[in-house]
Amino acid sequence: MTPSGDPTSRSAHVGAWLLGLALVALSVAGVVRWPHPVWAAPIACAVLGFHANHRTRRTGRRGAAVLLGVLTLVLLVGAGALAEVAFGVASTT
Repeated sequence: MTPSGDPTSRSAHVGAWLLGLALVALSVAGVVRWPHPVWAAPIACAVLGFHANHRTRRTGRRGAAVLLGVLTLVLLVGAGALAEVAFGVASTT
């Protein structure tokens, strides 16, 4: 069985995908409501998080899966933090 084949990693993969999707939707809604280039940062972080999440699912080595999982978590937390900063910057201008 591959590292990404166990039920825990499958549920984490789906959870990270849904969280990234929510962050992208929030950022796109922010771009529509308050157009400002600062919204590019959370969108880019979320898209990079999607890519790392996809790579986590496709890797066959446990060490690589752990590192990519940590990278996914960092990118999605960063996207959330940057979305909050973007909201503060864009809504005041």
